[in-house]
Amino acid sequence: MIMSVKCGNIIFFLLMGLMFSWPLFGAERLPVKDIVIIDPAHGGDDKGVKLTDDQNEKDITLKIAQALQKELQASGNTTVQLTRTADRDVPVAERIKMVQSSGARMLISLHINAGFGKKAAGYEVYFPGFNTAPVGKNGGKNGAAGIIKDMAGNKHLNGSVALAQNIMRNLQDLFPRKERGLRDAPVPVLEGLALPAVAVEIGFATNLEDKKIITDEKGQKAVALALSKSIREFLRQRN
Repeated sequence: MIMSVKCGNIIFFLLMGLMFSWPLFGAERLPVKDIVIIDPAHGGDDKGVKLTDDQNEKDITLKIAQALQKELQASGNTTVQLTRTADRDVPVAERIKMVQSSGARMLISLHINAGFGKKAAGYEVYFPGFNTAPVGKNGGKNGAAGIIKDMAGNKHLNGSVALAQNIMRNLQDLFPRKERGLRDAPVPVLEGLALPAVAVEIGFATNLEDKKIITDEKGQKAVALALSKSIREFLRQRN
């Protein structure tokens, strides 16, 4: 009788142990999804540059953003949020607020270039400059807070540069020998964000060859694929 009770107790505790350990051993752990923000520039009354009679910059950036979202989310380990999902006005402040509250790993803002004559062609990648910490009376950084801000800012700046370099390399196949460089310039939607962020000018609306690519559905998908590859490379580099 004592042996029977002991055996029953042992079996009971074994079963309880298996129940509590089941999430660890019996079920596959789901990978943590990376959150990526894609910003289709313009929208609503803000049409951006005109490409054809029925296509403006706002239309192209949204189409590419949607294709990019579909491509990235197909892998199952990336969540892509768009700052706008339809043709509507979205103030810059609202876009920035969305990014700040999302917990995203990175941001890409999509644009179409124009001007500089009909011969200007290719793509440009912009990233925001880093604002250094306040300078103290003796010319040094403003204590520990300034040093920490400096380190954090450089981390995001380095991330922006790494992301931009990936994009430049992968768009090169679509716009051969037309890369116009990596540039540091103020971009309102990127300012003050604590994450790697870049703006991509995808070809020139004023160039016939570029316009043919970016107004064509296959060309838009090719751009989305190049950007998707760039983002995946970046996330692998940072994980």
